[in-house]
Amino acid sequence: MKYHDHLLTACAEALTSIFFDNRHADKCIEFYFRNNKKWGSRDRRFFAETVYDCVRWWRLYWFMIDKEPNRETIELIGPSIWHRGLPLLTHSASSIEKFSRLFKEAPPAIKQSVPDWLYDQIKEELGEAGLAYLPYLNQVNKLVIRVNTMKVQKSELKNEMHKAGYPSMDLEGCPDGLIFPERLNVFATPFFKQGMFEVQDGSSQQVADYLDIKPSMRVIDACAGAGGKSLHIADKLKNGGKVVALDIHDWKLQQLKLRARRNSYSNIEMKTIEGSKTIKRMQKSADRLLLDVPCSGLGVLRRNPDSKWKLNPQSMSDLRSLQAQILQDYTGMLKPGGRMVYSTCSILPSENEHQVKKFLEDHPNFKLLKQRTIYPVLDGYDGFFMALLEKAKQ
Repeated sequence: MKYHDHLLTACAEALTSIFFDNRHADKCIEFYFRNNKKWGSRDRRFFAETVYDCVRWWRLYWFMIDKEPNRETIELIGPSIWHRGLPLLTHSASSIEKFSRLFKEAPPAIKQSVPDWLYDQIKEELGEAGLAYLPYLNQVNKLVIRVNTMKVQKSELKNEMHKAGYPSMDLEGCPDGLIFPERLNVFATPFFKQGMFEVQDGSSQQVADYLDIKPSMRVIDACAGAGGKSLHIADKLKNGGKVVALDIHDWKLQQLKLRARRNSYSNIEMKTIEGSKTIKRMQKSADRLLLDVPCSGLGVLRRNPDSKWKLNPQSMSDLRSLQAQILQDYTGMLKPGGRMVYSTCSILPSENEHQVKKFLEDHPNFKLLKQRTIYPVLDGYDGFFMALLEKAKQ
């Protein structure tokens, strides 16, 4: 299949931005899409898949061609040999034999294309079982949506999308979820523009159910970001009750505002956290509290493969400190007798069970009702953790 040199050059430029200018892969790809309006769907798909595959297999790729990645080598060899993350050097039998031998000889961390320190940490915390999840995290994630049940029934949307050329299947364990056998541009459909669904992974969809929400409740989503879970909570409340979406970044809440408008949810209130006073003003005001805290994102590497290259031992330590601080500072917003979910998109116990255990040791007025780690699998689920805790009534 023939691709023009300008696409391969754009791939090399994008990878330079991601690895040497510290840009996020998804934002980088969006930038190139915005600035190349003439690209057709085939070009856009090739560009995005090539960049993501190169990011995903970055370490293995450079090991196989025995070169050190830098701006000069990308400019020199990127346009001529990158194709979906694999070197197009020669199709000779000797070349294939060479690469097969090199792969067999590669250390385990290189085979899985992760940093040594991360490989060691996963092994230390989860043992061989944890290492067995690495191949799943290097797979391309499936497209999953959550149906907006305020606007349409899942069966109806599934049928209408199938007629329009977007076949899907019910997602096991997610009553409002549909999974697609191939990646499609569902954002261009009238169904999305009319707010009939949101793209949301199966693991993330299970958080709202874990909260055990009743229609009249006041629910605070204290680390809302762009609000995927806030929207799901609003749906569970059937546009009754109230969702208070908090975040330290106002621009993320502005994205949520647009999404809420498209979904026709009128029960979401957005507040930017401007300091400790914002939290203190809402003491004992929430029937339910969601703390979907910042984390390593190791459970969602399929969607954000560049995050494994941006992490380091110090940033991991900083994240664990931040998680503990959020648990300490934000839980006062929960009413006596209320329930909260602590969640991450990580599979590491140091970010999950250990944080919950330490919190409970320091806060005897809380008890753990249940907790669950969802390990990454191929069909529709990212790695995720959630723990349901209840605050004493007195």
